[in-house]
Amino acid sequence: KGNTALRLQAGWLNYGSESEEVCLGATPGCRIAANVTTSNNILSIGVGPEWSIPLGAFRLYGHGLVGVSRFATLSALGGGILPDIIAADENYGDTGFFWSGGGGIRLSLNKQSALDFGIAYQGHGRREYLTEGGTTDNPDGSLNFDVKRSAANLVTIRIGFSTALARKPRGSTP
Repeated sequence: KGNTALRLQAGWLNYGSESEEVCLGATPGCRIAANVTTSNNILSIGVGPEWSIPLGAFRLYGHGLVGVSRFATLSALGGGILPDIIAADENYGDTGFFWSGGGGIRLSLNKQSALDFGIAYQGHGRREYLTEGGTTDNPDGSLNFDVKRSAANLVTIRIGFSTALARKPRGSTP
């Protein structure tokens, strides 16, 4: 019920992917077909203060975060009827400091849970990363990377669900 809280936030953002069908093994024809999907992702985790103003069932809030983020390009091999992953590997990655500031509105569903609508600016600084088509296969089995380097800051819009992880105080009744 307080107006100040500690916010811990983790995020995943996919900014592109591509898939191609490949043949496994050296058999004539293609007895075993599989899909190789390469995806470009940003993973982040941060912590910082959150301030809020209660307005009945709604709560306006603002927050600031500092943490770490990783720009990672992953390739995964999948096959079969179900969308399973047989094997995966990170092709390229860059890790560094990130900060974020944002705000939003929460609509209370009960004492511990709420719907969350927010917007935030994320500052990742200058990063190295790959985009769609940035990984190419060479005939000798090695890979070529078309590495981009630029400011990698962005605005995110969030629609989600939040819940408190607090325990009941000792001596409280159910």
